[in-house]
Amino acid sequence: MATGRDSDNSGYEAFYREFESPVMRQIREEAYGEDIGQHSWVTATELRADIGRLALSAAGRLLDLGCGPCGPLAFIGGIVGCRGSGIDASAAAIEAGRTRIASLGLDNLISVEVGDLNEPLNFASHSFDAVIALDVVLHVRDRERLFRETARILKPGAKFLFTDAGVVTGCFSSEEAQDRSAHGYTQFVAPTFNERMLESAGLRVVETEDRTASVFKNAAGRLAAVLAHSAELESLGIANLNSQRKYLETVAALSKRRALSRVMYLAESYAA
Repeated sequence: MATGRDSDNSGYEAFYREFESPVMRQIREEAYGEDIGQHSWVTATELRADIGRLALSAAGRLLDLGCGPCGPLAFIGGIVGCRGSGIDASAAAIEAGRTRIASLGLDNLISVEVGDLNEPLNFASHSFDAVIALDVVLHVRDRERLFRETARILKPGAKFLFTDAGVVTGCFSSEEAQDRSAHGYTQFVAPTFNERMLESAGLRVVETEDRTASVFKNAAGRLAAVLAHSAELESLGIANLNSQRKYLETVAALSKRRALSRVMYLAESYAA
């Protein structure tokens, strides 16, 4: 996942270029238990439950904001059979996503493009039946503007589901904040902040769910898998493993003691 300006994609670009390599697939299998091409804290179990929340049908259209290499987007599209679109600032992620989409035979349903979530969305108003943004809004500078753009492109009564792993529910040090922000601009917010921004943007909050446990489990799993395959990753030229280790250790520690929480938000646009 990358949002655009102010994000540091230098480490991710090499990572995304090797995203479908055998070692990267093995790491995802070990880290998540089920490899669906994800690179965040999301799991296949979560997504299966969220498909019901989105109320999508094969006739619908889905947008994934910050789609990265398109794992969740392709996963949902493959199950529902709906049309899908994705946007991400990383060209390497989009290229990896197109490879995955084609390998699953979904290139007639799903299209993805490079784009910046800090800028207006290049989609027509009232054109989507559902929008998702998984673990990406904390890297957007003006999330209220993104929420307003999301409200604009949703059809009346359509759903917006996103997760935010930067909700402050405890205390942490400036060093921990820096380590947690290793991949670029990161915005930590108070509880109820997202609800207020959604309402301000013209979206009604339908449901919230605490998913902090998945961050600890997935961060610990990713850390163990990365360390176990460090030699193979280094041979591929993947980003500095010491930096990745510190990042994952910090994420696991913050989530374990609930200093930072991951919350799922489900909102809907108001009917016309």
